[in-house]
Amino acid sequence: MKNIFYTIICCLISLTSLAQSDFGYENPDGRDPREEGMQRDSTKEQRYVPHHRLTWKWVHDGVYKEFYQIDTLQDGLQNTNLIFKHSVSNTYLGNFPAPYVSDIYILRPRGEDFLPQDRLRDYFFKPEDALDYNTTTPFTQLSYFNGGGRGKTEDWLDVWHIQNIRPYWNAGFRYNLISSDGAYSYQKSKTYNFSFFSSYEKDRMAVSMFINQNMAHITENGGIENLADIRDTSLDPKVVGTRLAMEPKNNLMNFNFKALAQYNIGNPKEIITQKDSATIDTTITYPMKFALALKAEDNRYSFKEESVEEGFFSDTTYIKQGNSDMIKNRKYEIDAKFILNEHPKYKYLPGVYAGLKFKYLSYDQRVSLDTINNRGTSKYTGTYLTAGTFNMDSTTMFNFDIWGSFCLAGDYSADYSLEGRIIQYLNKGRNSSVTVHALLETQTPNHYYLQYQGNHNQWKNSFDKIHAYNLRGHYTNKRLRTEVGVALNNTKNYIYFDTTAMPRQYDGNLMVFTAWAKQIFRLGHFYFDQKVYYQVTNKEKILPLPQVALHSHNYYQNRFFKQALGFQIGIDLFYNTSFYANAYDPAIMQFYNQEIEKTGNYPKMDVFVTLNIKRADLFVKYEHFNEFFGSRDYFSAYTYPINPAKVKFGIRWNFFD
Repeated sequence: MKNIFYTIICCLISLTSLAQSDFGYENPDGRDPREEGMQRDSTKEQRYVPHHRLTWKWVHDGVYKEFYQIDTLQDGLQNTNLIFKHSVSNTYLGNFPAPYVSDIYILRPRGEDFLPQDRLRDYFFKPEDALDYNTTTPFTQLSYFNGGGRGKTEDWLDVWHIQNIRPYWNAGFRYNLISSDGAYSYQKSKTYNFSFFSSYEKDRMAVSMFINQNMAHITENGGIENLADIRDTSLDPKVVGTRLAMEPKNNLMNFNFKALAQYNIGNPKEIITQKDSATIDTTITYPMKFALALKAEDNRYSFKEESVEEGFFSDTTYIKQGNSDMIKNRKYEIDAKFILNEHPKYKYLPGVYAGLKFKYLSYDQRVSLDTINNRGTSKYTGTYLTAGTFNMDSTTMFNFDIWGSFCLAGDYSADYSLEGRIIQYLNKGRNSSVTVHALLETQTPNHYYLQYQGNHNQWKNSFDKIHAYNLRGHYTNKRLRTEVGVALNNTKNYIYFDTTAMPRQYDGNLMVFTAWAKQIFRLGHFYFDQKVYYQVTNKEKILPLPQVALHSHNYYQNRFFKQALGFQIGIDLFYNTSFYANAYDPAIMQFYNQEIEKTGNYPKMDVFVTLNIKRADLFVKYEHFNEFFGSRDYFSAYTYPINPAKVKFGIRWNFFD
């Protein structure tokens, strides 16, 4: 991998003369990305084309656009573990990449139809993560991060390329590879994905397409055999004994295809908006449109072991050697809707839409204990009525988006979801706002909880529907760099894995209260970026959570040599209070409850330096440097320590032409 990296760098060195500064720390005014202006096209007549890019996502598969900015900021580059970009605290296996679950309840995903994906979701790239682009010049981003040293190497290569083939037709691809030997024995893991995406938008027609494949290969070591080897000694991690030594592996494949087509109906209207004294924004709107979304997903999960280590697995049903537990899943969705757009003249007149969605799922797996190869296929269908209303006009002080679905027929009959988001802006610049989000839903339990037959785990359950009532609100002030919020989640018939790694359903109400605050303090060139979460649950034995979790990101930042060099030096601190963090079952790649030992109350600290030279960002980080002083009780999941101290470095390079 290092040879590949050095070859790429040598090939790109000659291009540095093309690089211009794209350095920026933040977007303090919360400006609409459209204000950058797509005023020039990539035509042959233009000798020089300023680089502009417009980036958006179609909300609710075609209802309206939500605009984004591509991440080219220097700040945060050193935080290479994707799960800690999403959540300040996680229960995970210490390695990167590795199965994980967020310790912040409100940041946990709602759940994939194919449940094993939840344990690796942040390492996967899926249609709901993809954006559409329009760029006047080709955009390429190359990132490479490395750390750990010989025998413990951690590599991450991420390559993007996006360009407009025509002013109205864009195409791009992404290749992402994360590979790690692991600090401890039998811990090697790898995830990678390749994606191709394209969008076309001209006159009445808009079409976008996304196709990709995600792969994961996780070697399981079962955790540390003797916890005192970590707490009381300074042994080399490679000589620390692990509970599994025959290298069983979890493998997960995920394939996705999505196509979205929209056709605008009615007479077009040209809307001219005066942004300021020198800038005019011109858009074309239609009174209504039809949208059709097609999705296909294929999943395969397997747990393979050459030889069973019976001292670790308390239950072995089938065979002692050459076992492979496998589940296959396919999902198809067709979603058609008719949309009446927001009225361009009457700003507070909302848009509305309604449609039908058909969903098909199949699961192929072992279905009984009679024989090894006794497999069967379960099929599930649902026909949903979908509807919503929205007003997301960027010139108004009040926005809302309310959407819902109800299953009319099929195996998910009577399932429903009603969800809404309201945003009240508090000043004309829209720099401060109050946002309220609410959810009311009833859902059929995931098939994975209902039936599973593996070599070490078996269950067959009949669970009731899950009812959720969630309310969340937060205040944001972009000028002051402040966010504070509270959330209340109430779930009836919550499903979890008990202390025997078996799925159970709690027939009462499980409630979680969460409060959080995010604040960036600035003193000259010193920045103190703080994120803290406080959470309480009424059933700690069912849902153990740390009461407090935080990330303290503190750094000095400046530019030198006539603004040519951006410099940042700082310390990151991650911390959560002690709690009964989950144990982990390799045979099903799931976390489950344990009441043996608490983990947490340990600060993990990293020191880093980042540099920006034109369009290249570089960093060097000494991760977990506090391993050498204070407590050595640095476990994440039960029996799984986080990685010991290591040096990491990396580069991210942007090319705009």
